[in-house]
Amino acid sequence: MDNKSVEEVNDEVVKKGGLLVVVYFDIHGNSPDIIQNSMVDMVTRLTHEPGVVYATGSIDEPIEFDGLHSTSAEVTLLVRDFNALLNVCFRYGPIGIDVIKPGELKLSVPQLHTILLDISQTSQEYTKFVYGKLMTPEEKENFNKQLINRAELAKKLVEKGKAAKA
Repeated sequence: MDNKSVEEVNDEVVKKGGLLVVVYFDIHGNSPDIIQNSMVDMVTRLTHEPGVVYATGSIDEPIEFDGLHSTSAEVTLLVRDFNALLNVCFRYGPIGIDVIKPGELKLSVPQLHTILLDISQTSQEYTKFVYGKLMTPEEKENFNKQLINRAELAKKLVEKGKAAKA
């Protein structure tokens, strides 16, 4: 069995396009025990996200202010690529991120395509959620009108761009 140090694992993954980052999270609620346990659960779930090599964290003791309890966590995360980090950010919404390694990030065009498609997919899922769960029928009707107007405007802009190139 290979007994590599954490630093050796970090360097090996980063050389292959990975990132070593520290991500910061916060959570708020009425019960200090519930928010503390929720934060522990979240850090545990992070370790099982696609592309995550490991996640280790420290969680602060909850503090109370005006009856509301808050806690935060600092999690060191090693991911296989930028896309894995992006997905963690979308799913968990950290309040801060410090990139430790590498000092510079280079992406190939196929990697960029994948990242942009993931961003688009996440945006569509969020819109679908908002549309389906939170809008009244009147708001849905107005939103549909806006989508039709945007589509028409986009067509005009594309046509204008094609005409300018001709």
